Amino acid sequence: MNRQRNRASDNLFERIFIATRAFFGQLLQKETWQALWHWMLWRVSPKRRRIHKLMRQLQPLDANAPTEMRALRDEVFAKSCLELQQLEEQQILLDILNKAHRPLGFEQVFLAAIYPILVKRDMEVIPLATEAEHRLDVEIGYLGHNEDYFFWVFEIDSTKRLTLETPLAPRQEVRDDKRYVVYPLGSVGLVETDYAAYAEQWLLEAPRLATALPILAAAYAEQWLLNARIYLAHLLTDLKKRNYEITATAIPDFERERLSLLRRLSLDRLRKRQSLSARRTR
Repeated sequence: MNRQRNRASDNLFERIFIATRAFFGQLLQKETWQALWHWMLWRVSPKRRRIHKLMRQLQPLDANAPTEMRALRDEVFAKSCLELQQLEEQQILLDILNKAHRPLGFEQVFLAAIYPILVKRDMEVIPLATEAEHRLDVEIGYLGHNEDYFFWVFEIDSTKRLTLETPLAPRQEVRDDKRYVVYPLGSVGLVETDYAAYAEQWLLEAPRLATALPILAAAYAEQWLLNARIYLAHLLTDLKKRNYEITATAIPDFERERLSLLRRLSLDRLRKRQSLSARRTR
């Protein structure tokens, strides 16, 4: 009995020692302090209530989605909303994400991560109708020097893998007198959200892990924002090499009319945004 007690005591001290060492090891990492800093800013931000209200309007994830994806999606969405200056842009992002068909979360996280960058580049994002499950298709465009509208398509699939080394596989299609580029993109694996390994490192059991999910999501959200934007830069570089070929999409007439209206509204927003940018630079 005494031996068993001693072994149990030694095992407990060993677990405490490992957990303490892991804790201080994490504190020494720059990413940990960044996550804590952003978490503190989020807690005191006056935008928090508004963003929480929008967050509650995000559609539920598919039943097959990983349990941690909701916390991660909400965290990335909140961080992206904090970067958006206009409330209208936050609402637009919400509307676009809710166009995903039975989302698993990865496709929404990817688009939410890159959306503020697209807005800063005076680009407009328009959701496209799709019957494919776990996918989010969007048209991205901008106004050229002569107010010509250039655009292309991202097909973001939550069932396909994507890493920073994944090669691009765009395809060109033609409709009427226009050429357009479509980028089929995966979204799984851009950040390896290995919550199980993280939990083991911190010696968390399942109930404690559920409690810790928001904190873990905050840490992983920063890496998602970084990696998604790195890959976006890769995509934009490829587009530049293609001389920003004019794009369109083969769609039914009634859908084309809806998109035409959306594009006109988008062009109005782009003109206003460019006008404001010009005033600031004067």
